[in-house]
Amino acid sequence: MKMLLRCALAAAVIAAAAPSIAAARPGAPQHGPGHGPDHGAQAPAKKPAPNAHNGQHNAYGQWNKAWGAKPPAPPKHWTKKGDWYRHVRVCQQKYRSYNARTDTYRTSAGKPRRCTL
Repeated sequence: MKMLLRCALAAAVIAAAAPSIAAARPGAPQHGPGHGPDHGAQAPAKKPAPNAHNGQHNAYGQWNKAWGAKPPAPPKHWTKKGDWYRHVRVCQQKYRSYNARTDTYRTSAGKPRRCTL
């Protein structure tokens, strides 16, 4: 047990020290004013980072194209419209027979049930 704790502590120390070691390394690129070929010129503005989920935002929430085809609009019983896509994704992962058009899945007995996740 003590050995495991020592290894975990050593890994944490190494991980915390890695950025400072890389910055102090000779030949490492220097960032900031007065460094580099343009000596202090403003760096071009970076584009915002792409969404982590590569998703599409709209009134129903965010849908990731990697999850498959975007589901249809929610059924009339669904009231939390900004949360629809999250609900669909969770139901898809839990129930293989989930149908987003009706917001139902089939039980092992074949009966349709509404997904309440």
